[in-house]
Amino acid sequence: MRLLFTYLACVFLGGMSVNVFAQDKVIFEDDFNHSKKFEKNWFDNSTEEKTGKIEYKKKGGIDNSGCVKISNPERGAIRIMHSLNNLEPGKLYRMSAMMKCVGVKEGRGAVIYLNPDGLEQGWNASKFVYDDMEWSEIYMDFVPNQKGEATICCALGFPWGTYNGGKALGEVYYDNVRVEPIGDKLYHRESKHFIVSLDKDKVTITDKQMDRWLANLDRTYEAYKELLGGTPYGGRKVMILNTPGIEPGYWALAGNPILWNNKVKVTEVIERAANLDDWGFGILHEIGHNFSARNMLGSGMGGWNWNDEIFANFRMSYAIEVCQGAVSQRNIIYRGADIINYYQIFYDETIGSGVAKNNGDALHYTFLRIKDKYGWDVYKKAFRTLYAIKDADLPEMKSSYEKFLYFLSHVSTAAGEDVTKTCYTPEELKLIERSLEK
Repeated sequence: MRLLFTYLACVFLGGMSVNVFAQDKVIFEDDFNHSKKFEKNWFDNSTEEKTGKIEYKKKGGIDNSGCVKISNPERGAIRIMHSLNNLEPGKLYRMSAMMKCVGVKEGRGAVIYLNPDGLEQGWNASKFVYDDMEWSEIYMDFVPNQKGEATICCALGFPWGTYNGGKALGEVYYDNVRVEPIGDKLYHRESKHFIVSLDKDKVTITDKQMDRWLANLDRTYEAYKELLGGTPYGGRKVMILNTPGIEPGYWALAGNPILWNNKVKVTEVIERAANLDDWGFGILHEIGHNFSARNMLGSGMGGWNWNDEIFANFRMSYAIEVCQGAVSQRNIIYRGADIINYYQIFYDETIGSGVAKNNGDALHYTFLRIKDKYGWDVYKKAFRTLYAIKDADLPEMKSSYEKFLYFLSHVSTAAGEDVTKTCYTPEELKLIERSLEK
């Protein structure tokens, strides 16, 4: 990769030391009108990219002022970075910047984001900008790590990706970067285990109604803790944060904060919570992901889990049953243990019909059959054992089916008999084995 300032990779300047507790205090800003300040404030570590260029421009920015241009004729992830220190852990900040684009294509396009190192949420980003765009403001809201640190990035492309691959090509210009406490720009409400920070125009219910929904989320959190024997993120509160920076088709992304796509049913979900006592399947699902072994215990744990989409929903089924909660799917509200009827739909369409199709919801139904026979205690015991096993101590398992059997072996130990014999037919196991090979 060719950089105009090749020495930037060696330059590091921590964030400005300011009193971040003052709500109206600007933490950091750079209008790119001074090249020396640019060299001092920003660094780059995009050295893995073979093409692309970062240029400081004395003109070309807002009102023909200074700016930074990032360009790449090929797909890549190129960024300039600035490290902030002395932020308040758990506090919400907003990074904003003026952006101009020319011919941006692919991946996450032109984007500002947070370097994920040391964070509990690795996907935090602004909206993704493509094609041509005249100067416009974009923003990203974020929470620093527990040391009060965060590294902000102005970028062309994202270093990893979902279905879009992350990386992009084209030209993007940046000007007027600013970081400040979020203040009252969002709607905030807090409970025992959660903080919601939502776009104000999405919130159409009263504080009292919001508190009732959050109380139900608290009950769900406590149920997950009861099932699994622990909590994620050291038991600290989990933020639920609206964001524009999620790919179309994604409802939300687990972590702390949970990132809730601000273009997907925010108002509908909270109104259903207020009016129909619908606890919100999508939010409970993401909270369920936060209770995975890796999120609770760190890397090197949970290698037996072949599909956490299944287990996030399975954790939810426990909470819905013991709390007598309710969630809706396909315009039907399921309350308590009746949630099994939803998962039976997928079992009947696949395993129950002799179809070897990989469907986690169908497997979920079979797990609930085991619960109906032995109760939830077998899962509480199994999860406590499984969550204590380091990946390095797991037996070699080459397929998802082997992990499926390994999981059930721990359930069998807790049940005192082989659940693959008491709760599955040989034909079902053959179909499941074939489906997990696909």
